[in-house]
Amino acid sequence: MPTSKKDPMIKSKESKQDRLRRKLVNNEINPLIDAFLTIFLVVLSPFIWFFSVIHDKLMFNFLNNTYIYNVSWEDPRMDHRVFNLDDKDHVITIASAGCNALDYIIEGAMVTAVDFNLCQIALTELKKVTIIHCDFETFFEIFSKSNMALLQTVYPTLRPHLTTASADFWDSGVYSIKSFMYSGTSGNMSYVLFRILFPLFGLGFIRNELLKNTPKEELSAIISKRSWAIRGIAWLLDNIFLRAGCCFAGVPERQMELGLHRPNNLALVIERVLFGTDLVNDNYFYSGYFLGYYTKENCPRYLREEHYAAMKKHLSAGKLVLVHGTMLDAIDNSTTPITVASLLDHMDWMTDRMINEEMTHLVRKMDPVRGKIFWRTFADEVHSSVLNWLDPERVDDSDDRVGMYWTTWISSIKNVPIAFDDRVVTSQNEGVVKNLVTGFKIVTAPLWQPLVASTLQVTGHAKKMESFYKYQKEGYDAFRENMLHARPLLMEAFPLQKDRKVVWVDIGGGTARNLEFFPVEVVRKYFSKIVICDISASLLEIAERRIKSMGLEDICSVVEHDVTQDSLLDVLPEAGSVDVITMSYSYTMIPDQKAALANCQKLCKKGGFIGIADFFLHGNYDEVLSPLQKSFRNMEAMFHKQWFALDGIHLLQPKQTLEVDELELVWDKRERGSVPFLPFMQPFHGVYIMRKK
Repeated sequence: MPTSKKDPMIKSKESKQDRLRRKLVNNEINPLIDAFLTIFLVVLSPFIWFFSVIHDKLMFNFLNNTYIYNVSWEDPRMDHRVFNLDDKDHVITIASAGCNALDYIIEGAMVTAVDFNLCQIALTELKKVTIIHCDFETFFEIFSKSNMALLQTVYPTLRPHLTTASADFWDSGVYSIKSFMYSGTSGNMSYVLFRILFPLFGLGFIRNELLKNTPKEELSAIISKRSWAIRGIAWLLDNIFLRAGCCFAGVPERQMELGLHRPNNLALVIERVLFGTDLVNDNYFYSGYFLGYYTKENCPRYLREEHYAAMKKHLSAGKLVLVHGTMLDAIDNSTTPITVASLLDHMDWMTDRMINEEMTHLVRKMDPVRGKIFWRTFADEVHSSVLNWLDPERVDDSDDRVGMYWTTWISSIKNVPIAFDDRVVTSQNEGVVKNLVTGFKIVTAPLWQPLVASTLQVTGHAKKMESFYKYQKEGYDAFRENMLHARPLLMEAFPLQKDRKVVWVDIGGGTARNLEFFPVEVVRKYFSKIVICDISASLLEIAERRIKSMGLEDICSVVEHDVTQDSLLDVLPEAGSVDVITMSYSYTMIPDQKAALANCQKLCKKGGFIGIADFFLHGNYDEVLSPLQKSFRNMEAMFHKQWFALDGIHLLQPKQTLEVDELELVWDKRERGSVPFLPFMQPFHGVYIMRKK
């Protein structure tokens, strides 16, 4: 990597190439220019926000009308290094443009390729049928050189072998599509980038040098002389093009958010591609976009003549199965054990609920010994708690020619101790009127709470909590459902065990709402004992009703107690015997948090988990914000801290309250969430899971 900007002696010895790479990686810009560009972005921010709102709707309008990916945006070279495929494998993957699916076919593996976009299936199927029924030169001319006249000539012989849906698409597509390289939304976007924007920035010479087969070192030296042009287009791509063009590249807003803490996503891609790969001889992906075609020396494996006979043989034998639908559809309909799930980046799009459901179905259909799950992500780390339980290994991506993903992961399911099973999506919402009534009770609590407290027998913190909840217990779940965004995330992250039933204590469990995130049969399968502990008798009344309605009285019980008291250990399961302790939006309301955590540590067994879902003062990436952004964030955090304190809620700061020697962090993920009736309020909610050493 380029050297640090902090050492002036090293900096003075840098070559032009090293200096340019350092500036791209460290996002270095002249301070005056940086100030001007920051103001410019502030002016544009309303338009950027508006586009983010309509972005996904715009993108999904492309589905089943055209294909998005003209080529697959994942480098299969990495896949082969960790898959070691042979004819005994069954790979399930996303069809995309068919490039990676055909690459796996070369090894003789059975491949199920699924896509929600019918047009991607049509593109993949046309390649499949052409390979089976045409010679190599014809196939190469059509799909590498975009010889559409040749495709129009052979299409009548191919059409009878296509499914009806694919034939309907290509009946017009063979005449309307002028180039496979610059077709589909991503291909058209790439034409604008590589054939219009690059020349406008004075970088059109790169294409000319590729045409001349300029060696890598010489090309890098030439590029290094255009520092301002490279940095200028990198800034434009990161700050304008990334948000405006990502929908054409099939990147939804949820995936974008995984990388927004990095101000220089595409600058890093440019640095990696222009200086870390060989555009002339090896990087077919970007060379193809610069030139508009592939060469026989620089093309994907499925376009190489030496692999053509193997592909023809395996495709003729029916080893590629195409499924139009969701990944769940393809998994559930699979009749052969799956040895490899190559999931590309599609889990970046998904909520934890969706990922958990997919993993549950997938693990049931996988070979229990050979099964591997492989995925890419725009995040710097494993981005979902569900995937974190797979105990994945990071894949070396130093030879990745595409470079659009920041990490790649693989997991062998035989080594996964956590069980994946069904969860429940439930809602307690009882309508706007009841929510307004409960909200009114909460807002006016300072007025009536002292009167209620005077009628109670309990003292201390218990009196405060009970007086607050006594007359809102019936609407509690319904109202808080729209505010406690991390609670379902914690329940999706709940670590069920493969080999034994567990003991679960839900501290501040209140109405036992958390029970409803599991089907009753799953509760009986994975739990030996569940205790709902809370300081409010009113909320525990609701909990007892819920437990009875679920028929779980033999497993579940309630305990009214203050978690900070030493006597807690006398009324809960034996110290050191609890497998999982959860606290859903209760920890921030406990005055003596250290005492509460100390008791939880005593209850928890070695290797057991303590999981917290709650409000946080800061997000995961506050520290990497620019100085101006950090100033605004700190002011917002101070406002949130004071506002929540009015309700007795003390926003979490893990370094102050959760980092202790006996506990090791296994998950920390925070996201913004709205507050009912206050759309401008977007505090951080998070899930924080620790394991007892």
